[in-house]
Amino acid sequence: MRTHPVATCRLRIGFVAVLFFFGGGMQLGAAAGPGRLPLLMPDDFESLHLVSWRVELGVPDPGNPLLEPAMPWDAGGIMAHGTVLHDPIDGKWKAWQVSTPAEATLDGLATHHEHQRRLTYLESKDGVHWVRPELSFVKWPGYDKTNILFDLDSGGTSVYASVLIDQMNREWPYEMFVMRGPLYGGMKENKVGHLPGPKERLGTYRYHSKDGKAWVLTEGPLEAASGGGGDVSYVYRDSRDGPYYSYFKVYPKLREGDRIITYDNNPRGGLRSVARRSSADGSHWGGETLVLARDWRDPDYAQFLEICPVKVEGGYVALVNYYDAAIQTMSLELAASRDGFHWWRPDRRAALPNPPLGDYGGGMMWQMHHPIVEGGKMYVYYAGSEGIHGEIFDTRFKPRIEVGNESVIGYQTPTLPFNTALCRASWEFDRLYALVSSAGGATLGEAITRPVKPAGGQLLVNVRVKEGGSLRAELLDSTGRVCPGFSLDECVPVTGDQREVAFRWKGGRQAPQSAAKIRFVLHRALLYGYAWSGGKS
Repeated sequence: MRTHPVATCRLRIGFVAVLFFFGGGMQLGAAAGPGRLPLLMPDDFESLHLVSWRVELGVPDPGNPLLEPAMPWDAGGIMAHGTVLHDPIDGKWKAWQVSTPAEATLDGLATHHEHQRRLTYLESKDGVHWVRPELSFVKWPGYDKTNILFDLDSGGTSVYASVLIDQMNREWPYEMFVMRGPLYGGMKENKVGHLPGPKERLGTYRYHSKDGKAWVLTEGPLEAASGGGGDVSYVYRDSRDGPYYSYFKVYPKLREGDRIITYDNNPRGGLRSVARRSSADGSHWGGETLVLARDWRDPDYAQFLEICPVKVEGGYVALVNYYDAAIQTMSLELAASRDGFHWWRPDRRAALPNPPLGDYGGGMMWQMHHPIVEGGKMYVYYAGSEGIHGEIFDTRFKPRIEVGNESVIGYQTPTLPFNTALCRASWEFDRLYALVSSAGGATLGEAITRPVKPAGGQLLVNVRVKEGGSLRAELLDSTGRVCPGFSLDECVPVTGDQREVAFRWKGGRQAPQSAAKIRFVLHRALLYGYAWSGGKS
């Protein structure tokens, strides 16, 4: 079994530029220039009083849907489970994603759509207008050329294609980990290309390519990369010499007090959660660590399927697929982490909520491999489905459950077809979430940072202050005493919309050597970030 060593390069977010890595190789952007302060993390603070976390909503692209089903092989959905990136090698926007044929009627409890998932390839010049290149790899009745990369006969159904790029590898710059299942895809022989098929219904296989289109199968099945038997797994690498790691769906055993929604179409009887594994070489994978599961702040219908991160200064930010088992919908929540293992969700409300049912995204949002940071924006590509995950109002099936005034709710176990289109949403990358007053109005909020070392620098903040409000700060020493000349009353309040502004006090702009903590007082203010900057005022 031969393997081509391919990896991706490192992302750095500083005060000058971004090096973009998750699937995008090394890509220089303008996501962090002057005025782009580090994002806040909960461990920045030792004390919070009357403050809460505000998450900004993603803005759907005005061009949505960017690409709708049109061809026989994707008439049932352009359904994500893949990677979108801005290729640093040739400058094109590219997508490796899954498509399915349409199903006008469902045959009883059959789930034919799950067995018809083919990996397809898309291109765009601007990330908005997408085309299906005519390729010669797979034919379709009436079409000598299609944009299909992997057909069923090469290894069954295909899902979750993680594409990584290494510009330094001139021979094989493209690497892909993709889940495939011959028997799950209805094939008679359990093989993927020249390699054996998975022991479970799906296994992860490794491919390499010179151009991102013609792929060579090099290794598999890598059962542990996807947790063994799962059907959701994305693979990442932070740097070309760093370890690989994957986030994948698991079903941990129910804890005391946990409850499964009775009509949730969950054959495994557990709470959908997310785990992580790592590998030094992409071939040999370690044990799994549970990293995201329902906790005491989540309702009993909350479950999670995907964590799709991007590296930032001091950690990661990610969009998380939040699955509401009661209404069978999926929206996106925002999460952050220092280490990729311990994830914090600033607010439990959706950062990208569902539109009304019947619109693309009204049922589910399946996000691509990673957010893309470019030009000060964070873009998330996703497949927005018109419908829900599973049938909950089908009265042909038992049991019938009485919930309020609805006494005819039935259920069926399989998932419904994912009738989806390619969409995207964007955020201001330096303003994903903020600290705000819990009560608003005239009520002040307070936040005290953990000890810092300003070394005589200036305190810079990224803040938006609403009319009539202010952000003030005072500097404290290591014992919590106010530094003379830098009290709250001696602070010049910050107002307006400021992405990088320095505080001024009676004692000046430069922090005294004794300063160790900051006490922020928020009045109708949204604090997005702070940092210390050296130099004289």
